[in-house]
Amino acid sequence: MRHPAQAYRQFSVQGATPLGLVVMLYDGTIAALQRAASAIEAGDIQKKCNHLNRAQAIIAQLEGTLNFEQGGEVAETLKTFYAHSRSQALKANLQNSAEILRSLIQNFTLVRDAWHQADRAPSPPSPDHASRPSPVTDSPTSSLQLAG
Repeated sequence: MRHPAQAYRQFSVQGATPLGLVVMLYDGTIAALQRAASAIEAGDIQKKCNHLNRAQAIIAQLEGTLNFEQGGEVAETLKTFYAHSRSQALKANLQNSAEILRSLIQNFTLVRDAWHQADRAPSPPSPDHASRPSPVTDSPTSSLQLAG
């Protein structure tokens, strides 16, 4: 018998919109960064590294979903955001800085909320809706300001 939480996650992923999947990736990144910050504060280097590796893997997945042809300037902004985030996560790892991670968490929460809002906004059906998620051109992320 499967664990109920696993079954729920699988059902959630299967029923999610492309933008909803992006929101889930952001949620995973935020959770991994929060756990890494907690591990730093607890002095648990192994857990810190595990959670930062997970965050880095999710960020790489997010970067891999960028569609520069459809996303234009927003995709470029997100690419810069992801590169900055990877750099800051590395810096936090080297300096054992929960503060740097909290700043990253704020940034990811801001962008996550924009994706969530875009997912909830009514939009006309797209003939290519089954393609991988791509940034929407009217997304609030186009004016993203990075903290830290």
